[in-house]
Amino acid sequence: MKKLPDILFYLIIFLFLSIFLSVFSEYHFYSVEQNQLFQISWPSISEMLMKPGGLALVITESLVQFFIVPYAGAVITAALLTLIGLLTSMVLRQIDPKTHLFILPLLPVLTLLFVHFDNNYILQGTIALGMMLLVLYGVLKIKPVIYRLVASLVATILLFFFAGAIFSLFALAVILCEVINRTFYWYYFLGTGFIALLLGIGSVYFSFIGEYRFAFLPDAYYHVRLVPDKVIYYSWLSFLLSLLVVFILRHKNELKGKMLVIASAIQILLICFLFWKGVEKYGDSKSYQMKTMDYYARTEQWDKILEMCRKPMTNYLYMCYANMALAHKGQLADDAFKYDQRGPQGLAVTWNKSANVSTLLSDVYFAMGNVAIAQEMAFESNLGSLCDGNPRMMKRLVQTNLIYGTYPVAEKYIAVLENTLYYRDWAKEQRKFLYNDAEVESDPLLGNMRKGLLTNSILSQIDGFDADLRLMAEQNPANKAAFQYLGVFYLLMKDMDKFKNMIETYYGTEFLPVLPTSYQEAVITLSERESDYWKRFGVSESIVKRFDEYKRQVLANRNNPNALPGLLGRSYGDTYWFYYMFK
Repeated sequence: MKKLPDILFYLIIFLFLSIFLSVFSEYHFYSVEQNQLFQISWPSISEMLMKPGGLALVITESLVQFFIVPYAGAVITAALLTLIGLLTSMVLRQIDPKTHLFILPLLPVLTLLFVHFDNNYILQGTIALGMMLLVLYGVLKIKPVIYRLVASLVATILLFFFAGAIFSLFALAVILCEVINRTFYWYYFLGTGFIALLLGIGSVYFSFIGEYRFAFLPDAYYHVRLVPDKVIYYSWLSFLLSLLVVFILRHKNELKGKMLVIASAIQILLICFLFWKGVEKYGDSKSYQMKTMDYYARTEQWDKILEMCRKPMTNYLYMCYANMALAHKGQLADDAFKYDQRGPQGLAVTWNKSANVSTLLSDVYFAMGNVAIAQEMAFESNLGSLCDGNPRMMKRLVQTNLIYGTYPVAEKYIAVLENTLYYRDWAKEQRKFLYNDAEVESDPLLGNMRKGLLTNSILSQIDGFDADLRLMAEQNPANKAAFQYLGVFYLLMKDMDKFKNMIETYYGTEFLPVLPTSYQEAVITLSERESDYWKRFGVSESIVKRFDEYKRQVLANRNNPNALPGLLGRSYGDTYWFYYMFK
């Protein structure tokens, strides 16, 4: 069988990866883009270049900024992974030009693909590996031993400064090649390892790098506060293994005819198996739905979030997105129980200090009109981001500081966003609000939020989640979302005393001129046998009729309690009565 030329083979790999990542990981790349912020300014770029691995980081962030464009993240990632495979193949062919083991250069590609599904992985690791392979290829092409030795030593130092921890893999690869190849004076190449040790130990000793694992291992290309899964090491190990295998088999007889066909078929099957099992184990299927919802929330596609949440949910994060979408549409009080509610955590989950949850909570509290907590969560999300901030949360910090009138702080964040490619236009538009209270107060969003700021300075939620909502609603009756969150909170808590106090206090006022659907259902729950009480709050005849049917179903099946939730859920699962009885 005629061997497929390398360029055509890797073009097929690129097309496959581009299609696969575009179809199955589109929203992952939008999430990656939000986890990093690249400023196109010399002070910011020079600061990165001063760190070990700085050049690779600059290239990384300059590429990641384009992930905001649909499918750009998939295509860029596919191109980088394909380049890794091609460069690995070029290195291996320097050792054995006749090798038919095309699976070997694909092993680093596959293992890197699995790491890319992790939001905490920095693309810098892939860029650095590509830089290392290119340098190694160049070094191996040098025939005179002394020149190759000098080139290895210089390359080790340059890779440390330009690419980071990957320099240690380069040093190991050079030593492995020279030792196995039994190069004359091979032991001189141990100096490459010695230089690598000096660089790594010295960088930690002089505090250029915080820990030895960041100096020598792929951990350097992962979130600094987290410990990566062991899959991050597989690309390095598979590359060294590939070198070893090619060295061992390089003097074997070349495969021809049927044996070549069989060997190729086995490799293809093995690649497919590794790809399938790896995606199954390391893919982002568990987090992908949240990444999708996060994108829809950022782009205010509320109907798409609600469509995703129509099925039963057990994840409070998804419930938060659903309820936030309803609040933005003004339908929270009417339609909350048309979705799978599991308690008050579905309105605002407990903060776990992660960047993703901080971002969600900032969105949720901003929707409520709670500017203080929205700002705090935006700040925490920014701190927890992978590289230099979250652009969306930086926009939130601009908004909240404009609302508070802390214009110098808002101006600082505006200046940062003006240095970006895709957020500079939005940032420039915000300058009209700086030091201009009248402009802020006339803006539909910022002005309405400013009206809701509490006149008395208190600690947020010191008196409970509901106390802040009630104060915000009273401060600004136009903030309908706060009042809807308040009522639904009482219903989810099944705190009927507070709910009763709320409707008796506010019904018929500008806060609650008519009762939403779920409130009417709850009024019947409050006083099941007092129809006059229902009439006092304008409970509709259709809801009364539906309750009568619900009650008959309950009485007819009360001797079968295990089946009752299932029977009632099909017809009445969207009512507060069902939630009150069974959840």
